[in-house]
Amino acid sequence: MATARVPEPEALYDVQIDITGASESPGISILASDQVEFTNNAPFPVMIKFICANGPVFNDIQTINTRATSSAQTPQKTEITTDYYIQNLNTKAWQGPYSVQVGINPTVVPAPLYLPILDGAPPKTGNPNMGTVAVPQRGWVEFNLDQSYDLSWSPSNAFPVVPSSIGPGNYTYQAQTGNQNQDATYTLASTKGVTGSGTVKIRS
Repeated sequence: MATARVPEPEALYDVQIDITGASESPGISILASDQVEFTNNAPFPVMIKFICANGPVFNDIQTINTRATSSAQTPQKTEITTDYYIQNLNTKAWQGPYSVQVGINPTVVPAPLYLPILDGAPPKTGNPNMGTVAVPQRGWVEFNLDQSYDLSWSPSNAFPVVPSSIGPGNYTYQAQTGNQNQDATYTLASTKGVTGSGTVKIRS
């Protein structure tokens, strides 16, 4: 069972990319004063692409050669979560999403990943996109809803149960799975017949 990492003041987080091009730190929590760098252990160069609808939190890293480490970056925003993907620059294949949560005390103070919802769905254009997103264990998501929806989760205990319709507007929820990795699918259904869904990968 994985254990969520506790932020350390003014720390440098070195995210290791393994030999397959995957992140060995799929969900981390850091402070606004911390820095993040990426070390590439794969036998091919990689790119880091950050996905954040209300960002940027970090700048994309165009190339990290094999056995090289990127320049360290300090978050540009706080009380926020950003996702990122890793691309094999030889094959153009993507791996992810992974997440970096930035906040003072994110176990109790929301630092959400922002999900704009239009016609029942998150942004799904381009590759990668926000059809599948990631947050750390005990992480947060914030829905920005364009209309009223009934929200349901599978599994139902992944996030708090919403007893009635929500929206339009912003609604923030915390993952309820403790130190457990899991994938949670949400479904949004409106009284106008609009239905959409997406997936949240909970990983640390």
